[in-house]
Amino acid sequence: MKIVIIGAGEVGIHIARKLSSEDKDVVLVEKREDRVQRVREELDVLVVHGKGSSPSVLRKAGLASADILIAVTDSDETNIVACLIARKFSKNIIRVARIRDPEYRGAAGIVDKEGLNLNLAISPEEEVARTLIILADTPGTSDVLEFADGRVKLIGIKIEPGSPVAGKRLESLASIIGHKHLVAAIYTKDQVVVPRGDAHIKEGDTIFLVTLPENVREVLARFGKPYEPTRRVMVFGGSRTGEILAGRLTQKGIQVRMIEKDRERCEQLAEVLDQRVMVLHGEGTDQKFLLEEGIRDMDMSIAASEDDEDNVLTALLAKRLGSRRVVALVNTTAYIPLASTIGVDIVLSPMLSSVSAILQFVRQGKILSVSTLRQELVEALEFIAMETSEIVDKPLRKLAMPRGSLVGSIVRGDQIIIPDGDTVIRAGDRVILFARPEAIPKIEKAVKVGLEFF
Repeated sequence: MKIVIIGAGEVGIHIARKLSSEDKDVVLVEKREDRVQRVREELDVLVVHGKGSSPSVLRKAGLASADILIAVTDSDETNIVACLIARKFSKNIIRVARIRDPEYRGAAGIVDKEGLNLNLAISPEEEVARTLIILADTPGTSDVLEFADGRVKLIGIKIEPGSPVAGKRLESLASIIGHKHLVAAIYTKDQVVVPRGDAHIKEGDTIFLVTLPENVREVLARFGKPYEPTRRVMVFGGSRTGEILAGRLTQKGIQVRMIEKDRERCEQLAEVLDQRVMVLHGEGTDQKFLLEEGIRDMDMSIAASEDDEDNVLTALLAKRLGSRRVVALVNTTAYIPLASTIGVDIVLSPMLSSVSAILQFVRQGKILSVSTLRQELVEALEFIAMETSEIVDKPLRKLAMPRGSLVGSIVRGDQIIIPDGDTVIRAGDRVILFARPEAIPKIEKAVKVGLEFF
């Protein structure tokens, strides 16, 4: 598979690194000399120096023979033009573009199937806001992924001191939870492991559990997590992400207070946001101000400024002052495990959210969705099982699954199956599979062309 990536910013470099490590043929186009030099020093990919909207530059990058174009520069216009050019080079090429300006996308935008006919128009702000809405709907969790149109959930539950499951063996969870479930992974000491039944659950671990939506509330209660609905949210930072998020939360009937330190931006937000959003001018690190504005009454506080360090500190302060659940948005991946370790409940990266959405079009086979967990230490693939695949018509226990992978759920018509070793995948089933990065290439081959895993 040949992939042309335009833009060597954080998203472009990250996805180029990831795909090149999987031995895919990656070409990166970048106009800035300093970024070109960085890529040549850090990555084993072909780099073409030039504008991503130039036909001659794209021809030099081999766009005519590429399978996928991923345009993720800082310029929406460059990304759009590159996709238009790509369609002239090849009608079958998959076109993915990062488009952030709301005038280009959404109900009132110009980017749709009738216009540019993109396979994916992605906005980091929209992606992370979508994730935050799901988290707000699922109190007591640190992570939530949805599959099969919301009929299957993977929830992350952090094991706090005094939890009824702390110190228990994994195989004893069935008697504690009371519902059929599957533990997809455990996050412990900055690592994700696919556990065995004799593993012990420790304080500080995060368990990733596959379950059905109707069971989530009771499962959380069995873990000692009270299910308290999210009614009040404080958003720190009037960034584009904060603006989108405030609007989405208000639409769900949640009371939102937004704090922004720039007065002019406050006035802009007050004009564009729903009147039910209270926009406040102030500093998110001003303790007296936060207490006066009711931080102790907040069910969720979200630090969504453009500054990663500020977001981490603000989230920690909000938690210390009494907010029940705190979130920090960061794009510096090195901050993610650090922020989680020092007490931030949820750490999200708009950049990684974008990469997850893009991977759906990179992964081979009938892929419906791709999601990642904890700095991409685990990848979740939702796909349709093909007749030619070696994973069909055999009990799971007889499949030579790559180490670090497991089938988490199977959707067969209206039936949701939480599998065990005797479960058999049938052609046409919707399969949800979890795998560590090193297992992905073998999984891809098996899903696409029906090769043996080994």
